[in-house]
Amino acid sequence: MSNESTDLIAKFKLIFEPRSIAFLGATNDPGKWGYRILSNIINGGFKGRIYPVNPTKEEILGLKVYKSVSEIPETPDLAVIVIPPSGVPTVLRECAAKGIKAGLVITAGFAEVGVEGEGLQREMVEIAHSTGLRLVGPNSNGIVNPHDKLYSEMPPIFPHPGSISIVSQSGNIVGTIMRLAIESGFGCAKCISSGNEADLHSEDYTKYLAEDPQTKVILSYIEGFKDGSRFFETAKEVSKKKPIVMLKAGETPAGAIAAKSHTASLAGSYTVFDAMCKQSGVIRVTSLDELVNTGIALLCHPLPRGRRVGIVTAGGGWGVLAADACARLGLEVVSLPPETIKELDSFMPAWWNRGNPVDLVAGIFGDAVIKCVEVILRCPVVDGVIMLGLMPALPLEQFSPAAKEDERERLREALVSAIVSIFDKLNELTDKYKKPTIVASEPIAFSANLAKKIIRALADRNSVCYDMPHQAAAAFANLARYSEYLNQGNK
Repeated sequence: MSNESTDLIAKFKLIFEPRSIAFLGATNDPGKWGYRILSNIINGGFKGRIYPVNPTKEEILGLKVYKSVSEIPETPDLAVIVIPPSGVPTVLRECAAKGIKAGLVITAGFAEVGVEGEGLQREMVEIAHSTGLRLVGPNSNGIVNPHDKLYSEMPPIFPHPGSISIVSQSGNIVGTIMRLAIESGFGCAKCISSGNEADLHSEDYTKYLAEDPQTKVILSYIEGFKDGSRFFETAKEVSKKKPIVMLKAGETPAGAIAAKSHTASLAGSYTVFDAMCKQSGVIRVTSLDELVNTGIALLCHPLPRGRRVGIVTAGGGWGVLAADACARLGLEVVSLPPETIKELDSFMPAWWNRGNPVDLVAGIFGDAVIKCVEVILRCPVVDGVIMLGLMPALPLEQFSPAAKEDERERLREALVSAIVSIFDKLNELTDKYKKPTIVASEPIAFSANLAKKIIRALADRNSVCYDMPHQAAAAFANLARYSEYLNQGNK
C-alpha cells in the first residue's frame, strides 16, 4: 500500500472513528440543523467528547459551548460544520490552524447553486489541499458508523451495526437505503453522503471501504463522476475484494439537469457507464429496491457457478412470472434431466408438471417440499434454486384458529420458529451443495409486528425472504454477474 493510501486511510479513521468532535454551528434552536444533527450525535450514543462551537451561547443540549475552535482544550479528530456557506472557508482555516485533519461539511450552497458557490467551493479545496485537511462534502447529509455509535447525520435514522456500507452523492438516498436495510432486518457498517465531493470523491470512499473489515458489500448511488477514469480503475480493483452494487441516476436529459443542480455532477454517457460497470465488475441496478435486495443477496448467498436456475414453486402463476423474469435477465431455466424427473416422481403427486419450474400443485407439504428443493439443488445442470412460497413447507397446525390471545401469541411464536426452521434446513442444503437457494414468498404474517419479527429473525441467521418472484430472479442474476467477473479474473 502506498504512503498516500496509508495516509488517506488514517484520515478516514478520524472521520469514522473519532474520539472527539468539534461541532461548528451548534444552536439551541430545534428548527435548525445545528440542533438536530448535534442531537442525533448525542442520541445515537456517541462515546467520545463533543465540543459545540457558538460565539454567543454557554450551553447547548447539556454540553459546554466554546466561542471558537481555538478555545477547545484539545485537537478534535473531526470537525462537523453546519454554518452558512460564506463562513465555511474561515472556519476551515481555523480548524487547520488547530491541527484538525478531518472535516464533515453539511452546509449546502456551493457549486450546486452557481458561480458564487463555485468560488467558495474552490476556496475550500485550496484550503484542504494546502493544509492536509480532508473534507466530506459540502452539501452532505452526514456520515454514520453504527459500530462506533456515530450518527452525525441530518435524519434521525439509527441502523444497527452490520456489513452493508453506503456511498451516495445524495443525502436523502442514504437515508432511504438505511431505512430499507433496517426494514429488511440488516444493519450498516459505514454510510456516507458524499455531496458535492469537493475534496474526497466516491472512489476515495470506495477504496477505503475495500480495506474496512466491517464492510462486506458496498452500495453506491452516483449522479456523476469528477474523474471517471480514476473511478473505473478503483472499482476494478475493489470489485476483486468486495462487491460494489451501483445505481446511476441522471441518464435522461431531465435527470442530468437535476443532477447538476443537486450535487453539481455531470451525469455522463449511459453507454460509457454501462461498459465501465461490465469491465470493472460493478453490479449495476436500476432501482433502490434492487440496490438493497442485491446487497442483501450478496451477504446471504454463495455465488452460483453459472446462470442455470431451477425453480420450485407453490403456485403455477408465480412460477411463470419467475421464468419470464429469469429469461429477461439472461438466466437459463433449464430442462430437467430424466434422472431428476424420476427422483421427483418417487414422491411428487402423479399430476405434477414434470418440468422446470417444478410446480408443487398443492400436492406435497412439510419436509417433502425441502426434499424437492434438495433434488433440484443436486441436479448437475442446475447452478442454484429459486424457491417460491413458504406455505406448503409449514406445519399445518400453524394455521389453526386460536380464540384466546395467549394462544394466538403462542401460535405467532411457533410460526416464527417454523419459518426459521425452514431457512435453517435450506441453509444446510446451500452449504452442502455450494449453490444458492433464493426464496420469495407472499407474506405468511398479516400483522406488521409479526412480519417484522419474522424478517429480523431471518436476518439474524443471515437469511432473507423476498416478496416477489422477480426480486428473487434479479438477485440470482446479479449474483451470477458478479460470479462471472471474479471467474473471468481467475482465468
